[in-house]
Amino acid sequence: MSQDRQNDRPQDLVADALSRLWQRSRAEAGSAAKWARERLTLRQLRADRDRMYQKLGKEARHLHEAGELEHPGVARGVARIRELEKKITDLEDQLRAVGLEPEPDPEPASP
Repeated sequence: MSQDRQNDRPQDLVADALSRLWQRSRAEAGSAAKWARERLTLRQLRADRDRMYQKLGKEARHLHEAGELEHPGVARGVARIRELEKKITDLEDQLRAVGLEPEPDPEPASP
């Protein structure tokens, strides 16, 4: 041990260790907060992308129905959406027939 360390009081050694621990904790907390913000940003970007895919799909459907977009894959997708919408309408009608009100559609399809 160095001469300086031999003269340190135990309280000073503990205070020094706690100070270093505090500084490191603050740095780690700052880093964790930064990465938490980055993860939140990533989640938001993915949600934005998914909303754009949904919007693009709706636009493709409208273009297909207007005769401006012809592609077998788009035609199959639009046909499947129509089948699903028919099933949804039928089930909603069945629920109403027994006196139950179906939950509102969060995003009704626009024909």
